[in-house]
Amino acid sequence: MTYSHAPGLWRGYVPACAGAALPRTLDHLHRHAPVTVCVAGDSISEGYNASGVVGAPPWQPPYAALVAAGLEHVYRSPVTLHNFAPAGSASDAGLYTADGIAAARPHLVIVAFGMNDAGYLDADEFGANIRALMEAIRRTAPATEFVLVSSMLPHPDWHYTVMGRFPAYRDALASLCGAGVVLADVTSLWRDVLARKRVYDLTGNGINHPNDFGHRLYAQVILSLLVDPLDWDPASRRLEAPART
Repeated sequence: MTYSHAPGLWRGYVPACAGAALPRTLDHLHRHAPVTVCVAGDSISEGYNASGVVGAPPWQPPYAALVAAGLEHVYRSPVTLHNFAPAGSASDAGLYTADGIAAARPHLVIVAFGMNDAGYLDADEFGANIRALMEAIRRTAPATEFVLVSSMLPHPDWHYTVMGRFPAYRDALASLCGAGVVLADVTSLWRDVLARKRVYDLTGNGINHPNDFGHRLYAQVILSLLVDPLDWDPASRRLEAPART
């Protein structure tokens, strides 16, 4: 289901376009050139519990595929997606995927850990693991750009996680941002949506995986970083040339 509403009614978190922070990726997209996107993460990024992964109607793809489809729809650029996210991974395991990601020579890497880390890892260690992953990829593919995704929130009664680590992880990711690195703050959006909905409205397993609606929230946050609404004419479904100095 897609909700539509009059402008200005949503008072929660709204991500802004990353603009000049991702110049290589956005340049390729604006030129309708092919773009390669890789994903590093855990079971959420692998696709659990999107209906298309569990084999149930309406068979919606998980967020990574939605992002790729969204970019192709807006920019008419061919997008090649490589998903290196196995279920159960935490941020320290991300280093094992660095060589494969770098070998794909991606323009953009989506890095999304945190759910499995939150039971045992403090924010400084989490941030250090993400930094090490980016550095390992850039040693082979120095022009790679990154979207760092802060995690959804699990059920508050789940005994494994320490809930206070999720905003701390988000802040650790924000500290890594700069040229070629931006934050997709799913944590803040998830918090604000939960002020109006139940955990079970957003999760597919009731604990720590998004349902179709949750996967769409992930995709919308990431696409909001990559699609400037000032450049996009939805009526004609085409990208307008940026008219900025």
